Amino acid sequence: MKKSVLTIPILMTASIVTIFFGRQYAASQQDEMTAMQIRPEEETVEEDINENEDTQAPSVLEEYQSRDTLSLYEQLDFLSLTKEDASIAFYGDIDIEEDWFQRLVYSIEENTEGPMEVGDFTHSGLDSYELMIRQTVQSVNDFQPDVLVYGLPALPDKVRDIGLADTDNYMSNVLNQLSANENMKLVLVEPYVKLHEIDQLNSRSLDYRSYLNTMRDLAEERELTLLPLHTDFSESAEDNGLDYYFAESDNELNEAGNELVTEIIDGYFSQVED
Repeated sequence: MKKSVLTIPILMTASIVTIFFGRQYAASQQDEMTAMQIRPEEETVEEDINENEDTQAPSVLEEYQSRDTLSLYEQLDFLSLTKEDASIAFYGDIDIEEDWFQRLVYSIEENTEGPMEVGDFTHSGLDSYELMIRQTVQSVNDFQPDVLVYGLPALPDKVRDIGLADTDNYMSNVLNQLSANENMKLVLVEPYVKLHEIDQLNSRSLDYRSYLNTMRDLAEERELTLLPLHTDFSESAEDNGLDYYFAESDNELNEAGNELVTEIIDGYFSQVED
């Protein structure tokens, strides 16, 4: 009888221990099952995120590659995504201190996802003869930009009193040197209107527009890309009059003038080429 009495407490203790550890084991199993259910969902979300990150850049490149023509901004963006040393440079009669130029550089940066170097080979106020004789093209060709924006020096040629035939010869010499870089896209840019130089003639009875026309003809003969800033500026200013876009008594653009030049050039850079 004593043996039975002792056995009962032992059995009860064993039962309690079994139930306790059984519950712990069940709880542990439930936690593992819950973790297994949650983990795949988390991994799927992470995989989706990583997959989107991996495919985002290629999708932009695929879009560019699938199209026959791109705007200049898109061409620069494509180059920035595919080249380590993509670059655009500016050359000729361009004043980099003007507001419109600073805005253009900012727009280029905003429209390119990858790195884009901007080269400054400008010579504000330098005429065609000086651009040639000083061998200014050499530094451009050493830099080897993907795109070169060449500001046409129509007013400087007028100020120097160069003959139109000489302007053609000097500019042709410069263009021949620039053509050494076969992979470079060349964009010739007309000057904006020089309000107080209109009909101001030199000793040859020529104003700056006469030189600009010679440069336009040369660009057309060579089938070069020409950004018609002077033409578009004149047409856009018809409603308000040219005076509205300039400071008094000089050829300096005011805020409205800088905005107009920016709008014209930005429109050209955004336009898909034919």
